Amino acid sequence: MNDRIVFTREPAAFLREMECNVVETYDFGTSGAAYIECEADHESTIADDDRVLDLEPNMTVEPDLEPAAVSEDPAAVATIEDVRELHDVPTDDATGEGLTVVAMDSGIDPEHPVFEDKSIEQVDVTGSGEGDAVGHGTAVLGQITRLAPDASLVALRIFGEEGQTKNNVIMRAYEWLHTNVEEYDVVNMSWGSSETSNAINRTHDELVEKGIRDVVSAGNSGEKSGSPATAERAFSIAACTEDGAIAEFSSYNPDRDNPDVAAIGKDNRLAQASGTAMGTELDGPWVKASGTSFSSPEVAGMVAKYLTVDPETAPEPIMREFEAAARDIPEQPRDGAGLADYAATVNGE
Repeated sequence: MNDRIVFTREPAAFLREMECNVVETYDFGTSGAAYIECEADHESTIADDDRVLDLEPNMTVEPDLEPAAVSEDPAAVATIEDVRELHDVPTDDATGEGLTVVAMDSGIDPEHPVFEDKSIEQVDVTGSGEGDAVGHGTAVLGQITRLAPDASLVALRIFGEEGQTKNNVIMRAYEWLHTNVEEYDVVNMSWGSSETSNAINRTHDELVEKGIRDVVSAGNSGEKSGSPATAERAFSIAACTEDGAIAEFSSYNPDRDNPDVAAIGKDNRLAQASGTAMGTELDGPWVKASGTSFSSPEVAGMVAKYLTVDPETAPEPIMREFEAAARDIPEQPRDGAGLADYAATVNGE
């Protein structure tokens, strides 16, 4: 039996009448999806049904973390102050107050001091429970909250203790996002599939069409990107160093028009979840790590700040305004429009 994800034009209950075992179904409103098990010789019958848009393997998905790219120089650390300086992000009254940001990730360690007095909700679709056994989600949410300190946070857990997940769990999380679309404003996704998943890309684009401002990591595979970064409506973020050079690992996919802008994702100083060993340990509950996983939440924090100033701006105009205001990196095709510049974006420069 093969594990497959099916994306459908309508709720996927009709698949129960076909020659397959329907393990789970997912409702996105007008469309749907299902996780099925089926024999190889039945796949073509399912795929040929007019109600089926895509049938694909149940792929493995990982965080966009690049362990090999961490500098051995102990002085090479990009702090949140470096992020503010390079991307012109002031400490002002635009704090994300009244907004909610979701991080679809490995959870959160709410006891880390960076989250003191923060509004935090934990949602688990893995069956692992609350917390963060990997450390990735804590690091991501720590970047967001230090740029938008008054935004409420939702840790939507898609990675269990092993640090990987599958597309069927991703579909559960997207179902939660679609169902609760009125309850949050921004979603960050610091992860990616090894290949493009049409099922992920379709439900991602539908989510953005509903008004959710998305920010996703471009990936760490050079001239190759996976989903959701390759979704048509995805706001995809490359990684750069603290001096504004594109990181050697940052993904670039000219066939899919991504990334869109770049932010610091090399040697970041990040919040460390208790009991985890992600990255290189620094003093206190902090680690150093690299990846577009960490450039993406910086831009998510900037988007939350932006929405404090102009809360009605829709997803695509926000992305276009960040692109228009970005500072180009000369002779660098992997930077999208260039370095994200928060102040220039807000001021319409």
